[in-house]
Amino acid sequence: MPENVPENEMDNTKAWAIISTVAVAIAMIIAGTMFFFGITVGQNGASREILSELPEPELEEGQRGQLGIDKNINEKTIDKYLGRSDAVYWDLRMLEDPGNYENIGGDRYLSGLVKGFQVVSYPYIATVSGLPESVGAGYTGPTLFSLQSDGSYKANYQESMRIIEDLFPKDKVIFLMCGGGGYSGMMKKLLVALGWDEKKIYDVGGYWFYEGENKIEIKEKTADGKTFYAFWKVPYHEIDFKKLTPKTVSRAEVVDLSIPEYNKMVSDKSSGLIFVDQGGCVTAERMRGFIDEISAEENVKFYRMMWSDAKETSLKDNIPYYPSLAIMKDGKIVAALRANSDEDGPIYNDKKLLLDWISKYAII
Repeated sequence: MPENVPENEMDNTKAWAIISTVAVAIAMIIAGTMFFFGITVGQNGASREILSELPEPELEEGQRGQLGIDKNINEKTIDKYLGRSDAVYWDLRMLEDPGNYENIGGDRYLSGLVKGFQVVSYPYIATVSGLPESVGAGYTGPTLFSLQSDGSYKANYQESMRIIEDLFPKDKVIFLMCGGGGYSGMMKKLLVALGWDEKKIYDVGGYWFYEGENKIEIKEKTADGKTFYAFWKVPYHEIDFKKLTPKTVSRAEVVDLSIPEYNKMVSDKSSGLIFVDQGGCVTAERMRGFIDEISAEENVKFYRMMWSDAKETSLKDNIPYYPSLAIMKDGKIVAALRANSDEDGPIYNDKKLLLDWISKYAII
């Protein structure tokens, strides 16, 4: 024992050394735990999350990539990306879908979901398209948005954009999932078309292929073996169309035009847009869709005349083939689309080009 140092002071020094060592060890354990879970402490002592950098969205190859499913963040890896404060997690399925998804190995019912995901049904948000033939038409009821023939989306209710902006904040990372990956891909296309940053949206695929550790089972069985769905477990967001305000559209009609009515337009030196139609023609059907949409969106009036009638009028001098769109000014045809023309061909396949062509001759 060193000279002049009382024995009790030596015991206290050893005790403080042990306490200091233990305290340092505990602090290191806490710091390591916080680092592992992505937590740090701010200046005011409050914990905050350290967010790991996400890989940029990248499509898988093959059919899954065509659906829009991400290569890096998908059913196999999503568990590593759950619980982020900078993200929202949405499952786009319906509680019960009218589509027959059992025919492709799925389930028309929402049989389960990944913990942390909330549910809002894509078929209520926008038009469902491109379903496998074996699934059927699927849901065809009211939607917040309608998919147009040119790939754009039209809001059907005054609240449509607000609902989307509230559910899918632009300042958040957005993780999308559904049953097989179809609805989530459609949702991403809608968001991107409406101005969202595609680099912040991940289509993580389908729950039917998820084998992670965060399953919430909704499909259950009773004691006697009957199947039921515990939908009360689902964090479901309903869209009640009865409480929404439909957008009022001053819709101009597409008016059928008879031979006498056409001849009267000529004699009265009238002006107008005359669509020459023909049933059973795929191109005519496409043009008909464009014209219906332009009529509604731009409040433009069109006259529609069947080819069988048009060829009995002076239209035959300007329109050798159907379908066509003729511009009448002061009782005379001043322009007409030619179905056999390489120059006019693209207009038959693009609504914007059609609108641009009309705008050359008429005020829209």
